[in-house]
Amino acid sequence: MQKFIAYAVLIIILAVFYIEMSKTYPFNWQKVPFKYMNLYLEGFYMTLKISVFSIFFAMIIGIIFGVMKTSKYEILKEFANTYTTIFRNIPLLVIILIVYYGIGSMIEISAMIGAIVSLSLFEGAYVSEIIRGGIEAVPKGQVEAAKTIGLNTFYLYIDILLPQAFRTTLPALTGQFISLVKDSSLASVIALQELTMVGRQIATSSFASFESYITVAVFYFTITALLQLLGKYFERRFAIV
Repeated sequence: MQKFIAYAVLIIILAVFYIEMSKTYPFNWQKVPFKYMNLYLEGFYMTLKISVFSIFFAMIIGIIFGVMKTSKYEILKEFANTYTTIFRNIPLLVIILIVYYGIGSMIEISAMIGAIVSLSLFEGAYVSEIIRGGIEAVPKGQVEAAKTIGLNTFYLYIDILLPQAFRTTLPALTGQFISLVKDSSLASVIALQELTMVGRQIATSSFASFESYITVAVFYFTITALLQLLGKYFERRFAIV
């Protein structure tokens, strides 16, 4: 009931805001988004593509560096901490520009590859911290018991630490991946035809700025809402009872 009231209040606020804005801005929903729907769908598909690839690689990077952060070897810890410090303290926009125009000056890379590499490296730094926290949250008694029965380090992580780390960090990982999807909009700075770039071009050509950006917002909301639902499903599926 409380959730229903909260949604109702939010809808009323948005409706009042829309009505007040329509007094000064002539909304034309026949022009946008329906006339340009194919372009929006192409941008939506590109955003989905770079998001999926970036989530996959960010997860791999996060696991590798998260494990390194909990290693008994100081050199691995320091290397992982250095990586995390660098990429967590540089804006994603700057990383995208460095990767695309910096690495791109040495080897030819497409805007899509530049975006995926940048997002993976940036988000991987945050994922590594989440994984590290999940690994360290596993009770020490389980680690000692595994070592007692002769389990080596590889199987200790595969069978004991990482499965439990994933369970405890699922909410944080879901939130991070939702942030990744929204951060993908910065790829428009290197002229990648993703959703935000398409929305900006349509807004410029159609003179329907609000309609275009509201449409873009709806598409992003759809992706992030689905990710959130998927995250909640896996939380229930792998919940420790």
